[in-house]
Amino acid sequence: MSSVLSWLRGIRASNLIFLAVVPLLIYLVASSRNYGPALSAVLGIEDNPGPLLLVFLLAASALMAGFVATIMILRTLRPDQTAATIIHHRNWTLGLFAVQCAFFAILAKLPATDAYVVSVAVNSVDPRDVDWLIISNQSFALEPAFQATLLIKARIWLWFLALAGFACVMFVLAGNKVHQTRPARLLWIVLFLLNLMGSFYILMMAHPGFAVGIMVTLRAAVFAYLGASILGLLWALLKGLKPSRRATILFGAVGVVLLGVGMFNITRPHQQVALVGTLEGKIGIVSGTPQGLSDTVRYGEFQAVKPDSPYKVRSLATPQQALDLLAKGSISAALLPTETIGDLPVLWRDSFLPGTQKAVGTTALVLGTFLLLLAGVGAFVTSHPLTVFSDFFVDTIRGIPMLVIILYVGLPLAGAVKSASAGYIDMPMMARGVIAIAFGYSAYMAEIFRAGIEAIPKGQIEAARTLGLREIQVARLVIVPQAIAIVLPALGNEFIAMLKDTSLVSILSVRDITQRMREFQAQSFLAFEPFNSAALVYLFLTLIAASGIKALDGIVNKSRSH
Repeated sequence: MSSVLSWLRGIRASNLIFLAVVPLLIYLVASSRNYGPALSAVLGIEDNPGPLLLVFLLAASALMAGFVATIMILRTLRPDQTAATIIHHRNWTLGLFAVQCAFFAILAKLPATDAYVVSVAVNSVDPRDVDWLIISNQSFALEPAFQATLLIKARIWLWFLALAGFACVMFVLAGNKVHQTRPARLLWIVLFLLNLMGSFYILMMAHPGFAVGIMVTLRAAVFAYLGASILGLLWALLKGLKPSRRATILFGAVGVVLLGVGMFNITRPHQQVALVGTLEGKIGIVSGTPQGLSDTVRYGEFQAVKPDSPYKVRSLATPQQALDLLAKGSISAALLPTETIGDLPVLWRDSFLPGTQKAVGTTALVLGTFLLLLAGVGAFVTSHPLTVFSDFFVDTIRGIPMLVIILYVGLPLAGAVKSASAGYIDMPMMARGVIAIAFGYSAYMAEIFRAGIEAIPKGQIEAARTLGLREIQVARLVIVPQAIAIVLPALGNEFIAMLKDTSLVSILSVRDITQRMREFQAQSFLAFEPFNSAALVYLFLTLIAASGIKALDGIVNKSRSH
């Protein structure tokens, strides 16, 4: 009894309150007519979630068993391991690989595996991007031929993984001398990476139908947190750079070159165009015409007196198509290059810079000016240009609301990247939201890391440099480990805040908890049930995160004290 009381006293007070009201919450959900469907919709629970959860647990356990087994076998290859330790690790490795083999064999024979594979495939893509996803009974389903092929391949892979686990068991039994060879070491490293990637995919990337909504939210939070941590640490390290005359000259020189490139492109000969024909019918606009020029024609701004209503325009692929339609009478006017108009009556003339030259010239001018500003300000305040950039980025991003950042990155910026790459870089909405949150929070993470770095005694850094370590080694071996341990509670708070702010990606139609809450509310016309359910789910997630952060902080501080 005393041990139970001691365990309870170690739990956070907020968690104790939540645990005390959990029975009441369960009763309300079970006895209410609407809370059950609302909670299922918010969590993203599909039909028959139990079998899907079972397959998920088996697959995750199998891959995690292989991951831990490869770590243990790699530890036995270290020269400082005793014989007793090697035997202990080898026994555990045999058991883990046997579990992996058995679980994969069970999955290969389990009927519920088919439903799990189909659920992951359906929830893994945007239906607008693929043709093998169809709508059936007001829900998405796989195209029958594709589904049959996918399930056959899944069974084959599961049997292959089961045999691979059995082969690992046999290989472990071969003895430690065999594992000491270079090919064997390489094999274990490859298996370690494969099990790691497989575990990561099952836990973070695959979205089975037992809780799609909550998996999407966790995925967004984890990826955004990793991105923000990396970027924040980068900005913090850039602030610690010493002034460098060479870097200032380099930034200035590159800026001057970019300005030259920009001026060369924007001063190239302009494309001469003319509006020909009459204004009685539709006006043809050839693809590639700048939007500003098209709007000038549409709204009649080229005339002394604007029309009461905009002209009707038609988008055309080539000037020749415009000429053909003019001859047929399908359109009455067209905006064409002057060399193609012939004897057609001219209503208005203008010119524009071709799109490629304008994009290259504008980009080069902006980047060149920005680099010159970094070099000039850095020389003026005696700082490294990258330090100036870090300060500018952090101060700018912290002054913009997170919702504005998400909308800007998710819509105009992503559209500009797609246009600049000719459609090759078309990020899904989920990726856009994660990138936006990562950039937004990296500014706050930078200040947290900076505080941790400044808390490290300068003598340790100078001693590391005296030993001959390069700056990157000093950062990796001395600064970063201690800084992270110091600021761990603050980093945990940022994760909790980020977990809640992932709800903002619903503005991009990402079907996370918040978006599913809004969809259910729109369909059912209920207000309290979906909103209360979403609030409880977020509360549950943040309490788990807070408890985990507290436990991790205790472990880190205990190891530091020793």
